[in-house]
Amino acid sequence: MVWFWALVAAALLYVALLSWWSPFTSDTYHHALTGMEHRFSLSLVWERCVASYMSWNPRIGEYLAFAVATAGKWLFILLNPFVQVCLALMMFYLASGRRVDPRSWPDVRLFGLALLLLFTCTARPGVTIYWLSGATNYSWGAALWLGFLCLYRGLLENRENGEKGKPAKKGFGQWAGVVVLGLLAGMTNENNIPGTWLLLGALFVFVRLVRKEKLPLWFYAGVAAQVAGSLCMLLAPGLSARMHSATPGCAEPLSGVWDRWEAVPALLLRMHEYLVLPLLLGAVAAWMLWRSFRRNRNAFRPWKIFIGTAAAYILTAYAMALSFAAAVVPADHAMFSATLLFGIGVLALLRVWYGIPAAEPRPRMTVAVFLALSGICVLSTLHDHLLLFRQHEKRVRLILEQKKAGFREIVVPPLVPPSPWCSFIFWVDLSQNPEDYVNRGAAVYYGVRKIFIEKLEN
Repeated sequence: MVWFWALVAAALLYVALLSWWSPFTSDTYHHALTGMEHRFSLSLVWERCVASYMSWNPRIGEYLAFAVATAGKWLFILLNPFVQVCLALMMFYLASGRRVDPRSWPDVRLFGLALLLLFTCTARPGVTIYWLSGATNYSWGAALWLGFLCLYRGLLENRENGEKGKPAKKGFGQWAGVVVLGLLAGMTNENNIPGTWLLLGALFVFVRLVRKEKLPLWFYAGVAAQVAGSLCMLLAPGLSARMHSATPGCAEPLSGVWDRWEAVPALLLRMHEYLVLPLLLGAVAAWMLWRSFRRNRNAFRPWKIFIGTAAAYILTAYAMALSFAAAVVPADHAMFSATLLFGIGVLALLRVWYGIPAAEPRPRMTVAVFLALSGICVLSTLHDHLLLFRQHEKRVRLILEQKKAGFREIVVPPLVPPSPWCSFIFWVDLSQNPEDYVNRGAAVYYGVRKIFIEKLEN
């Protein structure tokens, strides 16, 4: 139990530090509706959310960004660590089919691997996990999505574990949870919609056609709620305007069958950019399990569902990545949910590898290599964020000093990436053009007329 709480405390501290060190930039200037004063107004946030739904971004994460950025960064630093730890707990739950037992070392070990997969192997974690506007749109949205999937698996487990011939109890709370989370999950991200339908479809086929069992009514209620939420997002006027704009979220619009076919390699490349470690880890685990299966098939019979679940997660992750071909080639941070689901599939394979004594060799050496490489990623992320934070704080002091001196047009130095592999790469930082989107947002946020980057001599 001590090791479990030590891992939780370390993860909370790690995310809190990186959330603090990730500067206000890009979209966050526009999400903070009252500028540097951070006066939270429910009516103002609601008004802006309605405007966003009608004109630009209908995702739940966008509404969370308005609320959190307007209240202030302190709220993000307070909430984000708990959201990320909950994400890792849900990864464990989906991979294992049960909650973490803090007294069980195998469970604690697998939970620690889930944390590392989340922090080092998801799409651009500096943007999607630690930066306010990116985290609320991607990892917080993914938390709602995984919560919906966990609730389904949890309800199914309860039903299976009930007395023979008697269905598990289905109270009002369970029905409300399925419906509410279904609506929210449907509005998290366009990319999550095909993933949800594929996973729930596989669950339907397995229970109805393989086990020959009836599905309870809450199954269909949750699906209906998720479809309703998906339609609310897909049919929103804002989404249509976003897709027909020149640059919808740093994405490249696609048109025509051939254009979409040519986009497949680019989509796979963007998905795999952050999957090197889990791809190698999953490949080694799958190979070792296959070798052991050929030697002793009987040892694998109790684990068939876990292996099938891992395959479903991994194949669905690829389907989610390729589903972007319907509209755009997205920026790499948009692959967050697909890479997260891929990591859950790898975690499920590791669960099987650890659980079958006959699976030789044991995963100790493979996991040790993964721990070493992911540990380097963690240290590099801390280093890069700290140096960027210091640069940004220096920039903020310069802005406030010039503003206090009466200057209305502010000139600031650029932020320099501290390393070539810097994990925090801004969507768009300030530029030399004061009329750019980010520059205009920064000027409003700091209460000045114009702000731009100084021109550097070659």
